[in-house]
Amino acid sequence: MQKIWIKIVFCFFTLIVKAQDFKENLYDAGFENVQLIEANDSLAVFFEHREFRIPYHGMQLAKLIMDNSDAQGHNKLSFIPIYHNVPIGKYNAETYTYSSLSQLETEAFQTHNKVLKNYRLSLRIQPELIARFGFYTDPFQTKFNINLDSRIYLARGLSFQTGITVPILNNLDNQSLQLRPAPSMIHYFAQPRDHHFVSLSLGSFYNNRYGIDFEYRHADLSKRWSFGFAAGLTGFYWLNGLGLYNEPLDDIYLKADAEYRLPFENISFKLTAGQFLYKDKGVRFDLVKQYAAAEIGLFASATNIGTTTGFQFAFSLFPGKLYQGEKLEVRTTEEFRWEYTYNNFEPVAHDFRLGMPRLSDVLRQYNQKFISSLK
Repeated sequence: MQKIWIKIVFCFFTLIVKAQDFKENLYDAGFENVQLIEANDSLAVFFEHREFRIPYHGMQLAKLIMDNSDAQGHNKLSFIPIYHNVPIGKYNAETYTYSSLSQLETEAFQTHNKVLKNYRLSLRIQPELIARFGFYTDPFQTKFNINLDSRIYLARGLSFQTGITVPILNNLDNQSLQLRPAPSMIHYFAQPRDHHFVSLSLGSFYNNRYGIDFEYRHADLSKRWSFGFAAGLTGFYWLNGLGLYNEPLDDIYLKADAEYRLPFENISFKLTAGQFLYKDKGVRFDLVKQYAAAEIGLFASATNIGTTTGFQFAFSLFPGKLYQGEKLEVRTTEEFRWEYTYNNFEPVAHDFRLGMPRLSDVLRQYNQKFISSLK
């Protein structure tokens, strides 16, 4: 009987050591806010990896590290990816089927979610490109900046983003090539109920906008349909070095959309209607094709001020991690997104970028059908 108890204690101690090694190896590979929740023969792995745009790549890396760490021994393994300090959902490690978190998992995350302790200071390098083609006297008008920014988590889902903009080239407008502050904002992201997501931003944004922006989206990540609406009150601002010019907050936009994922080829259709950034009213139609490393889309818009078509693409910028220590990492952006519109002169169905992707672009990467197709 004594030998049996010694064996049980030894096995339990071995599992703890293996789990601890696995957790440390995840941190060494760039994972953050790692939590391991064990129950009976199951293991749930919470993690955030800000280098990856698509959570599938984080799951695959975690599974590879687990195999190399000799941390097997659980019949049921699941991954719970975290985005901006908020768990998105639970994915089975074999089938990648999506499900909601259990009460035990939710409470465990809330207990161990130490935002100032569980994250590194992440410095992100991302290019900003604005281009206009076809002007007779200057066919390639280009504005190119490099932004070095960082996101600091303050509480669950609450973060502050700021940085510096380094202008490189500008033959598009008369903004100077002096260093200036990058877009800076307080941002709140949450999933108050299963399948319901909200995003609230306050500060200065890209495309020379400042003010407040709100998004809501209903997205069951195991289904094909998702719905959302967005609203904002913004104004124009202009920086030359530390010199600031701004106009009043008087531009209201309000729009709603529906998106459907086709049962093949990871193609989605999205229809958006409402009042856009420059108070033009109309519709925009998007067709989006997802790949393992990129996203490509075509769009067409028609409002009361004109029509236009164009394309967009998004991908993680090479090489990703540049430096990584225990408390600091330097990396290129997890998502570089660029959009070209055929109509250069009339601002048809315009939008502006935040310091994070729009909710529809984020949650599309977490859809169970997309992730399972990458196996």
